Amino acid sequence: KAVVSTQSTGEARMLIVGHAPRCVFAAWTLAGDNVRERGTYSNDLSRNSSRYFRDDPSQVIEEINSKIRQLREQISLQRENKGGLEREVNDIRAQYTTEKKKQQSIKRMLENVRNRVIELDNVEEAPLLDATALEDELQQYGDQIQKINEEKGQLAEKEETLRGEHEDANKRHAESMERDSHITNRLEELKIKMHDGQKKNQRLLEHLEKWKRKKKEVNSEKKKFTQELSAKKREITESQGMAEQRCTRVDTRKSAKDLEQQIRNMELRIQQGSSSTVNVDDITRRFHDAKSKYEEIQTMVKKMKKFSKDLERILEEREGRYFRFRKEISKRINYFFIMNLSQRGYTGKLKVDHEKKQLEMQLNVDTSGASQDTHDVRSLSGGERSFSTVCFICSLWNLMESPFRCLDEFDVFMDLMNRKIAMKLLVDHAVQNQQRRQYILFTPQDMSHFNKKFKNMKIMQLEAPERNDAED
Repeated sequence: KAVVSTQSTGEARMLIVGHAPRCVFAAWTLAGDNVRERGTYSNDLSRNSSRYFRDDPSQVIEEINSKIRQLREQISLQRENKGGLEREVNDIRAQYTTEKKKQQSIKRMLENVRNRVIELDNVEEAPLLDATALEDELQQYGDQIQKINEEKGQLAEKEETLRGEHEDANKRHAESMERDSHITNRLEELKIKMHDGQKKNQRLLEHLEKWKRKKKEVNSEKKKFTQELSAKKREITESQGMAEQRCTRVDTRKSAKDLEQQIRNMELRIQQGSSSTVNVDDITRRFHDAKSKYEEIQTMVKKMKKFSKDLERILEEREGRYFRFRKEISKRINYFFIMNLSQRGYTGKLKVDHEKKQLEMQLNVDTSGASQDTHDVRSLSGGERSFSTVCFICSLWNLMESPFRCLDEFDVFMDLMNRKIAMKLLVDHAVQNQQRRQYILFTPQDMSHFNKKFKNMKIMQLEAPERNDAED
């Protein structure tokens, strides 16, 4: 495997994901990014995921307070602008009301003029000059009405514009209030967290002072114990030197108390031996005899340990072979069971659980092959159950070395077809395995037709039992 180096992260990703050779599994960029097939590891140290205590809390609070002051100034300016806009809207509404009143009065005047014109038209002798004057006056009024309508449209547009500005100002005011509230809440949270941090810092400082004091105490005790250990080592070295002057060093696992007790016992025995007359040659001979017996026993113990390990190893091997043999037996009996069922057109299997000591037999008696579901033996009919039992017994006989095989009333509850196939299965099995084995089958059915086919088969038919009339 190999690692490549590229100029950029995009080029490395295209190389790894799209056209990477088989030996390349990762790529490094000049920026320090590691690109792999399942992800990219960036070297961007500018990002900082921490949210609190990144800067000085007092500086952060001062900045937030300055932002709050600026926002409050903006809110006051927005309020002043809002008041001015409201006054302009009120003035425009007053102008609109006045102009509307003028328009209504002009409409009334125009209606009067029109009525007057109609009256003059109805008068036949009315002079022509008066009608012309009225038409001119009507034209003037029409021009005034058009001018008023134009002014009305301009005022409506201006009112709409001012209304939009008013709504924008209200929206900005609400946003400013919301930001102010959010910043205030945020400031309170930061104050609470800063207070908690100060308390935690104070507790940590107290713990630090406590552990510093403990460290001093431990160092002083350590220094004291070191001095005592050095003194003890010097004493031990001196004692060892004195002991080595008298005798050689002997390795032992006994404790100091046991050695002291042994020394006292030996001193006591020396005192007792000095007081009584003891033969040194006899003691030496007894010592050598005990030593030879000890070495002999030690050799026997080593041989017994080796023999025990060999027995354990052999037992493990035999146990492993036993488990393999048991597994192979289970496979073979399942194979023979399936083969015996196939002579009737049935399918099935045997499940052997050696740990739970259970044997489960599952059969499918559908000879048409339409269904693949297996059933438990208890759900079958009597004949099907008897035939499956015969198949199971024949499977067991294939794996047994007993010279005698006996089976009594195996065809109970069987129909004619199952009885015929089961009998043929048993006879074929007996013929194939007749060497050094004898098969004895008991059945209430007539088996005389089998005697002509096989020369080694003997059929013995018992007489019918006598029955009394009362029993009849």
